Amino acid sequence: MPISLTEPTFRWYYACIYLGLALIFGSQYFTYKNVRDLSLNNERLNRTIGVLNQTANFGHVTKDFQSNMRGYLITQDKNLLADNYNKKIELIGITDTLFNLVKNDAVQTVRVRQLLSISSNIVAYSQGIVSIYRTIGRDSAFTKIRQGEGIRLNKALTNKINEIEYHENHNLNLRRMLVARTQENSVLFIIVTGIVGLFLTVLSIVFLNLDKRKQILLQNEINEKERLVSQYLEAIPDGVMVINKQSEIVFLNQSGREILGFKPGKLVTLEDELSEITLLDPTRFHERFTPETLPVARGLKGEKLAGNKIDLIKNDKIYHLETNVQPVIAMEGEVTSAITVFRDITERANYEATLEKARALAEKSVRVKDIFLSNVSHEIRTPLNAIIGFTNLLVGEVKEPKSIEYVEYIQYAGRNLLELINDILDFSKIEAGQVHLEKTTISLKEVVESVSVIANQKAVEKGISFQYSLASDLPAFVEADKLRLTQILLNVCGNAVKFTEKGSVTLNVSPIRESVNGVQTIRITVTDTGVGIAKDKLNDVFNRFVQATESTTRVFGGTGLGLSIVKSLVELFEGTLKLESELGKGTTFIMDFPFQVMQAPEPAAIEMVIDPKESISMLKVLAAEDNTLNQKLLHAIFERLKIPLRIVNNGQEALDRLREEEFDIVLMDIQMPVMDGYTAIKEIRKSISKTIPIITMTAHAMVGEKEECLSIGANSYISKPFKESELLYTIAYLGNKGNVETPPPASQTKEVNPQQQGTMSDSILNLEYLAEITGGDNELRGELIQMFENDSKTQLSAIEESSASGDLERLRQSIHKFRSSLFSVGMLSTANQYKDLEAILKQGKWSSELSQKLVLLKAESESGLVQLKLL
Repeated sequence: MPISLTEPTFRWYYACIYLGLALIFGSQYFTYKNVRDLSLNNERLNRTIGVLNQTANFGHVTKDFQSNMRGYLITQDKNLLADNYNKKIELIGITDTLFNLVKNDAVQTVRVRQLLSISSNIVAYSQGIVSIYRTIGRDSAFTKIRQGEGIRLNKALTNKINEIEYHENHNLNLRRMLVARTQENSVLFIIVTGIVGLFLTVLSIVFLNLDKRKQILLQNEINEKERLVSQYLEAIPDGVMVINKQSEIVFLNQSGREILGFKPGKLVTLEDELSEITLLDPTRFHERFTPETLPVARGLKGEKLAGNKIDLIKNDKIYHLETNVQPVIAMEGEVTSAITVFRDITERANYEATLEKARALAEKSVRVKDIFLSNVSHEIRTPLNAIIGFTNLLVGEVKEPKSIEYVEYIQYAGRNLLELINDILDFSKIEAGQVHLEKTTISLKEVVESVSVIANQKAVEKGISFQYSLASDLPAFVEADKLRLTQILLNVCGNAVKFTEKGSVTLNVSPIRESVNGVQTIRITVTDTGVGIAKDKLNDVFNRFVQATESTTRVFGGTGLGLSIVKSLVELFEGTLKLESELGKGTTFIMDFPFQVMQAPEPAAIEMVIDPKESISMLKVLAAEDNTLNQKLLHAIFERLKIPLRIVNNGQEALDRLREEEFDIVLMDIQMPVMDGYTAIKEIRKSISKTIPIITMTAHAMVGEKEECLSIGANSYISKPFKESELLYTIAYLGNKGNVETPPPASQTKEVNPQQQGTMSDSILNLEYLAEITGGDNELRGELIQMFENDSKTQLSAIEESSASGDLERLRQSIHKFRSSLFSVGMLSTANQYKDLEAILKQGKWSSELSQKLVLLKAESESGLVQLKLL
């Protein structure tokens, strides 16, 4: 426990002080009183002695007066009579003195008057004797004396003098006794005060010694704490610096010296510090810090700063420091100093930079994966569509049972492969966060019935039963994404049917709790009597590319992506997915969805069948396209249909034209010079029109490309190479329905197959596509070929120059432009190979092998041109 001066100790100090002061003031008062009493006693004593002396003198003078009278009678010496006159005057003076001495004593005053009266009688008697002597004679005078009157008067005088002297002697004794008592009291007081003073002195010395001991203990404890605090500060791996109001460094720990690289020695001020080291401000273009701009100096102004960045130049290297500054405020509220804690974050900064590079690389990898998946899906689906299409034609052609069986195998393999591609693309979109729910008011009953029709058909083919049930209290309508919910149910039900060889599959839908704030949780359960799943595999089946057993893929087929997609989609609905299963006894999938309960939707107006060619004839269309071949193609298509079209070369020209004229719809290429399509769309939505329909046209087909276009304000998306029917339908729908994106019919949205039916197997050209985009117009086809021949020389030359100079960005732009030209003349296969190179260039990669491929593609393009000229 810390040593401290307790409150009782302070009270003892106060008691000693107050008692000492009381003794001092008491001694002063007592001394003053004694001195005053002694002075008064001395005064009274002197007066008493004066009375006694004057009384004695009075008696002597009176007696001398009588003696002179008698001597005159005997000797007739007149000098004696003259002396009596002087005696008489002396008696008067003594009498006055006596009166003054006894004026405060009424009794003595009476006695002095009586003494004066007796003295007057004696004087009168003496004068009478002298008068008798002179007039009658000597004998008469002596006879008068012998009568004894004089003796009686002398006795009376003596008695009165004795009476006065007795009274004064009594007073004198009283005065002496009072003086003696005063002396005794003074001695006693001196003794008592001396003893008490000695006691207080000893007590004070004791308390002073105790206090001194406590102060020593306190000082030792303070020193110990200071030593510990100093050790703590020195042990801190961060630098700690304290400066005072004069910008003097009053403390800097060892870690701070090591971080800053100071040599042993005392630093006095911040100016001394900055003279030895270089500190730069990374937030102000590495401007050098001054003593006034350092964060710790700003702390003297009362500023509290955190996370300040400082770059330190040490040993020709840059070290990154991070500092926190805190003002030190005294009890009066005044800033007395500032403390800064700083640390070397160079490793952390380097690690963050590494993480940033890793993040960028990861994002780039995701982008590369998206590009790869897009390209792979395109390349696989292109021949796959042909395979499925030819197989469907063969079904009606072959008659032999063995051939029919082989065709069925091909159909089955093709469908599985197409399902795999679709699953991979769905999973890629989910991983990239590009799947968003488009919620509308739907009927759960309709969704379940539509799914059950498909699932039941598959179940019948396998010889098992499929049943579904809907709870009576199920809400009629909820808010959900019908497409994604259907996808979930089809996947789970299809999975159940696939893994059930005998028995049944049951789909049940029912609410599990009452509606709260319009939200009700609906449970969808799918139960089968199939092969089941081992307990140790229950959590793994939701992982991508994972099957319940190693033989699952061999026996039942599939990729292991279906349940992973289902789980991701259920989570998008903010639902939960649980799995219960026992090996050999079946499986149950339990899905809980929180659906917003909705009222019955308004009856929808009967939608008229849109005839694209007629419905867009009154629309005024603006197209932004930089490729001359695409411009020619668009112009030809719209001219053939007699649709007003204005073509501009880039996004800036599109903005200028929209500010000058009114258009009903805008076709916008994405990659253009001066201003690209993304920037143009943003500016249109910001400053020109919020509602004008915008259709983007791009040769990119990567995951997220469509979503990115729609997110910045576009209404629909068409990938190149496009079909005329797809373009016209989209224009017709948006032009007549307003600002809503609805995909064209499935028959019109299939990707263009560069090797579709009707194309020679060894040909570079897709003649069917070329015929479709030209509308069978041979004159237009000739113009496109001629324009391609003229432009291809320039574009191929730009590609060669860019490749030779190593300008990858210019090379990418040149390839992109030439690829659009290839689409316009039906060289789809060659265009797609250029597309692969463009994707690689977008990643910042290139190699000599790819340069060699450019040479081969150039030769293929020239060969395609030769074929075009032969048409």
